[in-house]
Amino acid sequence: MPSSTPPSASDRPADARARKGRRRTVTVLLTAALAGAVGAGAYEYFAPQGATVVAQRGADRTEEAPELVAFTDADTADCVNWSQDGDIATDFAVVDCASPHRFEVSTREDLSQYPTSEFGPDAPQPDLERQGQLTSELCEGPTRTYLDGRLDPQGRYSIVPILPPEAAWDGGDRTMLCGVAVPQADGNYAEATGRAAETDQSPAEPAETCMRAQGDAVDVADCDRPYSWQVTSVVNLGDTFNGAWPTIEQQNDHLDDVCTAAAIEFLGGGDDENLYQSTLTPFWTTLPQESWNAGSRTVNCALTKAREGGGFADLQGDVRGDFTIDGNPPADQPERNPRRDNNSNSDSASGSEAP
Repeated sequence: MPSSTPPSASDRPADARARKGRRRTVTVLLTAALAGAVGAGAYEYFAPQGATVVAQRGADRTEEAPELVAFTDADTADCVNWSQDGDIATDFAVVDCASPHRFEVSTREDLSQYPTSEFGPDAPQPDLERQGQLTSELCEGPTRTYLDGRLDPQGRYSIVPILPPEAAWDGGDRTMLCGVAVPQADGNYAEATGRAAETDQSPAEPAETCMRAQGDAVDVADCDRPYSWQVTSVVNLGDTFNGAWPTIEQQNDHLDDVCTAAAIEFLGGGDDENLYQSTLTPFWTTLPQESWNAGSRTVNCALTKAREGGGFADLQGDVRGDFTIDGNPPADQPERNPRRDNNSNSDSASGSEAP
């Protein structure tokens, strides 16, 4: 879905690829040896005892340099998780991919081996623009290969890098993890279960969720604040279309009936009177072919209100109770002729109702 600004490189992972309005952070510590390489040359490097490993490299010293410890030992195909408290992440650890995790590693890069001195011992962490370039250069290709092409471009996952916490970077750690994560609107990464290539990557949200659309970005919203639609159900298109990708027209034909029924049920069931009085319209999402090919199958039914001239009206409050449309309650609707029972001895064979 949406996109927002990638987080700072300091003490958090960099979501340098602004896509689908979500993203996040990380800090922390595990263990693995990482030699901070300095390009070979004709010069000797001298430093006082007690200086960093990088500073001492090549020095004539009698005291063995301390081992440079990377902020994580996670590698390709590992899943990692951490505890999140606001902008602070702690307890970074490799976990079973079947359990909740925030990141799946596609490749591990050592920026100290980058073919320039750009990430030398005194270099600052790359800024967000440079992180975006590194994502394209070092993460995109290996991640798509790792996923065997099963990355839904409209799905929950984004290709993102994680850099070391600032303190680890300053200590010489140049580890960069590439992989996939599920960015959220608040800047955190959501927990997921299962490997990305083996799961439905659709961004479909659970029933009752409120969604806010702003430009091309769509995020989960607080129903007590302005939002664009409220989800009424999740539909697995794979239950109906079990072969090749169903065209958008086929999906629309199917979802028109399914989502209208879901809207009526969401608003209390029975006939469509509550839907009529709400003035809201059944709404649904569809899957493009590339999403279907990546394995996504689920879409959302929802209720929304269109503005004259285009766009979504601002809804506020759960549509099953008191809610407003652009700040006002739903307009009173004219009384309709009663629905006729086709099985009755009515003078008319028609069961339609007049709006």
